[in-house]
Amino acid sequence: MARRQGQALTSETLFERALAIVDEEGLAALTMRRLAADVGVKAPSLYNHVGGKQELLEGALVRMRSEMRLRDPAPEDWRELIAAVFLAYYRVLAAHPNMMPLAGRRLEGDGDSGLAFLAQQGFSRDEAVELWQSLAAFVVGFAMFGSGAATTGVEGIPAEFRARVTDWREETCARALRAMVEAYADERSQ
Repeated sequence: MARRQGQALTSETLFERALAIVDEEGLAALTMRRLAADVGVKAPSLYNHVGGKQELLEGALVRMRSEMRLRDPAPEDWRELIAAVFLAYYRVLAAHPNMMPLAGRRLEGDGDSGLAFLAQQGFSRDEAVELWQSLAAFVVGFAMFGSGAATTGVEGIPAEFRARVTDWREETCARALRAMVEAYADERSQ
């Protein structure tokens, strides 16, 4: 929904509307002109609130990530917590599949993305990076297939599996995340 007449124009409003445009029309549709039309102003006036398209994309990404939710209270066990964080990111990506190309983008102020947390759990730097990369790649890939951004070929798959192989379920994602975390934790303890 576009900004109402008389409503103050803010960078937060622009980020929210940018995300809505990407959700509805795709990443390529987001231009300064398109956003200006959406909020009812001329494109140059947007620069009073954002520095340009790059800042707009980053703001939309921050807005999208702000939708991540963990159960309350959050899991106390580090393995459950890290799996829950990545499952929350999967949910956000599934809700905003057109933002997928930006899924791995790092933003100023992002912190350590859980790498320091994994190191605190006893992982070496390399082990922490490997686990983080594995979880991130899995979540992005799972969300891509589930959204239809990538397709699952069913040619040659037995008929009794065809429908299920294209059904990317959240519980499958959650189970696989827990299994990956457990596998890395078990390997580290040996």
